[in-house]
Amino acid sequence: MKPYFTEHFKRQLKKLQKKFPHIREDLLIKINHVDLSHEVHIGESVYKIRIKSRDMQKGSSGGFRSYLLLYRLKDLLVPLTIYAKNQKETISEEDLQNHVCETIGELLELFQH
Repeated sequence: MKPYFTEHFKRQLKKLQKKFPHIREDLLIKINHVDLSHEVHIGESVYKIRIKSRDMQKGSSGGFRSYLLLYRLKDLLVPLTIYAKNQKETISEEDLQNHVCETIGELLELFQH
């Protein structure tokens, strides 16, 4: 599976990169080696993953959290959102649903052309 970053996700990543310059590399390392059978399955094709941060030095428990959408038609892993665990404890179902809608909307637009 290949990672694919939507514009919606890139905007979130850009904000975090100011404080955590290695976040993109840390995320790509995790996504490229992720075993979804060991991650938290949220429902449908959504998984929650922990990402170690080189900038925080706290391991995966204090690093980042991201939610991934497994887009099977194109064999893609698409991050929905990402946040630093020390800045936000969790994400609400409503927020997650908004990220899912934004992401799916972008993917549909992209692959229908």
